[in-house]
Amino acid sequence: MRSLPSPTRSLAGVVLMALILGLAPLASFAQDTAATAAPADSVQVPANARTRHPSVLAVSASFVHLLPLHILKENVVDINDLTAAGTGVTADFRVYVLDGLALSFGGTRGGFGLRDNKPGEMAAINERFGDSAPITPDNYLRLDGAFLNITAYLGNKITPGSRFNPYLRGSFLYYDWALHEDGRGSDVVTYQDQAIEGQDFGVGAGLGTEYRLNSRANLDLQLLWGYLLTGDEIKWEGLQSSFNDSYYWTNTHFWNLSLGLVIGI
Repeated sequence: MRSLPSPTRSLAGVVLMALILGLAPLASFAQDTAATAAPADSVQVPANARTRHPSVLAVSASFVHLLPLHILKENVVDINDLTAAGTGVTADFRVYVLDGLALSFGGTRGGFGLRDNKPGEMAAINERFGDSAPITPDNYLRLDGAFLNITAYLGNKITPGSRFNPYLRGSFLYYDWALHEDGRGSDVVTYQDQAIEGQDFGVGAGLGTEYRLNSRANLDLQLLWGYLLTGDEIKWEGLQSSFNDSYYWTNTHFWNLSLGLVIGI
């Protein structure tokens, strides 16, 4: 005689079927949710809509190589024409007004050495110094200052699919400078008991590029031309060229080549 189905087994089968039917909508909902969320990370955003600077604020620090520009005419003897390449550091605080436009406020510390590599030029200057300490290759032109940069980023226009983000930059400069006898911190060179030092404004213009390391960090490479009105601060009676009456201490021109790191905060 065949046995009847066990009530327990029938009840277990009904419960299992109910669970399967009940969980199916939940599984389908989970798949739909995952499918909806996935494009946020994987979808290809149009290049011209990329956000290069997700952080509104950032800080930056750079190592600087300073290259003096000697643009004086022939037969003009000038202390500025004897400067040699130097180094420095800068740091700034940045505000991204727009993703492609930033204002940065910062400071710089650096300077130039001097060199006696032009026959007779340093000697001709020292003839006018009399009892004052002479100009020598040991002298150091200290250039410490502050700056305001305006930077326009062009990456979404000219390199949309690249980690590089080229830019153009304009600068307003203010420098506290002095010609020291033997390096930073030594006595300031004087002429007729007046120190060769001052505080002056200047301007700068240049270009550069960022290179994206991750969403918050970028390398920053810059080449900027700087022009300081150092010659307008102090003019010494008698310290002038015999060729065209130009002063032996004039405005200062230089290239600023820097490499730094920018961190969004």
